Amino acid sequence: MDRDPYQILGVARTASQTEIRARYVRLLKLHHPDIEGSLPARLADVQAAYRCLADPAIRAAHDRRLADRERSHFERQRRVQRRLGRYDRGHRHSIPRACQLRRWRTVLIATIGIGVATRAALMLF
Repeated sequence: MDRDPYQILGVARTASQTEIRARYVRLLKLHHPDIEGSLPARLADVQAAYRCLADPAIRAAHDRRLADRERSHFERQRRVQRRLGRYDRGHRHSIPRACQLRRWRTVLIATIGIGVATRAALMLF
């Protein structure tokens, strides 16, 4: 199965058997062939996902494979981050000088505006 059965049925990984069955029945009614506009491929996906999650042994094996895939994905991400960290240490990624000046100019104008508004408000009282 290409897609995750939990995504196909729209349930969480911690869902109980009753929640899985209720969601399966709801999707079965929604994608039944007698209903106009139903997709037979979608119904087949829903049935395959339910067969996978209904049997506790198959579900446990699927959860183990899913955990292994996630673990290897995070390991690859950490390796890439370490490699990028080695690359980034030699290069400064500072904000260009023109952007820094624009930022300070904006802060200065805002500060002066607040000061003028405060002073005008105090003169009114």
